[in-house]
Order: sequence, then structure tokens, then C-alpha cells
Amino acid sequence: MSFVKFALVFAAGALVAFVPGSALADQTYQIAVADPSRKARRVPVEMRPFPEEILRSCKIGFGQPVSVVAPVSGRLTLDVADGREVAPGDVIARYDTEALERRAEEIRLDLDYMRARLDYRSGSYRENTRAIHSLDEAEKAAARDYLADQYAEMKRLYGQGRLALGRYQEARRKLNEADAALERERRVNALERQEADLEIIRLTHDVRKRENALAEAEEKLDNAVVRATAAGRLVDVETTTAVDGKLTVDEGDRLALLVDPGQLGARLQFSNAEMRLVRNAEITVTPEDDGKPRSAGISAVRALENPAERARGALSTEVEVAFRDPAGPALLNQTATCRFAKPSVRPEPAVPVSAVVIKNDQTFVRKDEGEEQKLIRVELGDISDDYIRVLSGLNPGDFVLD
Repeated sequence: MSFVKFALVFAAGALVAFVPGSALADQTYQIAVADPSRKARRVPVEMRPFPEEILRSCKIGFGQPVSVVAPVSGRLTLDVADGREVAPGDVIARYDTEALERRAEEIRLDLDYMRARLDYRSGSYRENTRAIHSLDEAEKAAARDYLADQYAEMKRLYGQGRLALGRYQEARRKLNEADAALERERRVNALERQEADLEIIRLTHDVRKRENALAEAEEKLDNAVVRATAAGRLVDVETTTAVDGKLTVDEGDRLALLVDPGQLGARLQFSNAEMRLVRNAEITVTPEDDGKPRSAGISAVRALENPAERARGALSTEVEVAFRDPAGPALLNQTATCRFAKPSVRPEPAVPVSAVVIKNDQTFVRKDEGEEQKLIRVELGDISDDYIRVLSGLNPGDFVLD
């Protein structure tokens, strides 16, 4: 048995080949070729397990990058250059804070005034007002009690015939006026107390509003310095052509990427059908330069919004894979092969690759039907251990000539 590293070879007067599926079309395999001097063998279609895999060309970049974003809108100055190493808490950018500081100071002054008014209204003003109300009510109650005593005495005298009717009626009128004055005083005081309580509620609301505004302004001032959240290296740092070297940014704009130099990765796109395998696959990344596979894992999955794809029901998914390597940045931007593979869950029909015949760019096998041999067209899939998976054209129990 001889071996070659080509997709097509000649053997026994026919062209023998392995034709891989689309996922494997960029690979070359060692294929066993029958010895032309050896008599053809009659071999059965076997059931064999085949690993499922997808191979994609990819470019190595940093893995699991973290975006450093602007926490608020405004103008800022970046304090870092591309490639700088940072530690947690290191300053990355500083905002212009002059206007924000003025606004915060205005809110503080307003808040101090509102708190003073609230303390006064809910403290000494309320206490003194209620004391005055109590004194006024007590004074009117005392006057009313005095007139009530006079009225009682005049009523007694009038009953004895010792007091004129006019004086008795005058005493009654004054008592009624005193009752009305006391009731009016009580009602006015109650209304003033309610209005004072409402004023306290309004001032409390105003104080809270200004406290919230001050907290928001102070939070913005705290965010005016953008700091690194973890150790790493800053790459893809935003640049500016402004004369003063400052950037005008909106909240959420990306300022840089924070990466771990030893954490590498790649981004690839897959169809929905391919994601069935990709999500559960063993992943390797093999750089072209050294050909050594690195074990990798999925670090992020994102659905890609494409209106044209969505209209025809063919959606794509972007997958980020990551792996660690001490070579780190030396592998950046290298072309590599990303392999996603998992064992087959069930055996598939297969024949030796040396039993495959190619004619007119189509694949056939010589099917042995006892007295007769037929050239049967077949559709082929993956290869494993010199056997090739038969997707259509043959069934288990059939025999072919090898």
C-alpha cells in the first residue's frame, strides 16, 4: 500500500480520490491507493463513526478584549498611548469639568438655602407659630368663659325679676360673639397649621430634588476620570486631530480596548445550521507559521443583524474564540486554521477511499452485484482512517470492489 498527499491520484487505470465536504475543502489528506498489481478485493459497505468538524481560515487577534467606554458625554483628554500597560485604577482619560463643577456648586448653594428654610419652617417657625396660636385661642377662650359667667349670673337675676330684659339679651349677644370669635380663631389657626405643613412638604420635596441633582453632578465629577478596571494592555486607543488634543465624545463611545497580552483569539461567522456543531465542539486554533494547534474555547456569541438574511430566514452568528499562549503578541495578525470538531453520535455508511473512482468530475464506486459489477455514482463526505463516509448511493450490506 502506498500513500500520497494529493487530492487526486491514478490507480489501476482509474482516477482515485477523496472529495471532502465544503467544510474540509481546504485540507489535503493522505489517501491509501490500491496497488495496481493486486487483485481487486470485494469489501462491504461498513458502518463507521465519523467526527463532525468545520475548518475555517481565521486571523489571530487579542482574545476577550474589554471595551473602555466614555461614562458620560463631554470633552476629554486621553492620558494613554496605544500599547500602554496599565494596572487597575490607572487613569486612562480626564474630562473637562469646569462647567460641571460650576453646576455642582450652584446646586450646593441652592440646597443649603432650601435646607435652612426647611429647618426654620419645621423648627422654630412651627414652634413659635403654634405657641402664638395657643395664646390667641387661650385669650379668646378666657374672654368667652368670662362672658359665660356673666351671662349665667344675669340669667339668674333676670329669672328673679331683678334684671331688665335688655341687659339680659345684651349679655347673651356678647356671649354668642365670643363663641364665634373663639371658633373662628381655632379654624384660622388650623388652616395656617395645614398650610405650614404643606410648605414643609414642598420644601422637603425641593430639598430631595436638589440632593438628587447634586448626587448626579458629583457622580459625573467622579466619572470625569476614566480608570482601568483591570490589569492589561490598551490597544486601538482612540486618536484625535484636534489642536488641543481633546475628544468630544458621547456617553458609551469606545475609547480603547483593554486586553490581556497572553490571551489571544479569533472571530468567525457561522450559519444557524453550523452553530449546532460549533456550540458543543472541541476547538483548536493552528497558526500557519508553526502548525501547532492550540486548544481554545468560545468566549462570546453574537447574533448578526442582516435585513437581507433575515428576510430569507438565513441568519448568521459571530463567534469569538479565545486561547492562552505565552508567545502572546508574536502571534497577532497571523493567519490560522480554526477547527471545530466533535465525535459522531452514530455510525455512518463508509467505504475505503481506494474504492472511489472519479470520472468527469463525479465520484463513483464499483458495486459488486454477484455476477455483475456496476459503476454507481455516490455522494461522499468526511474521511477517517482511510475510510470515507457515503452520503448517498450505497446502503449497509452492499459490496464494492476495492
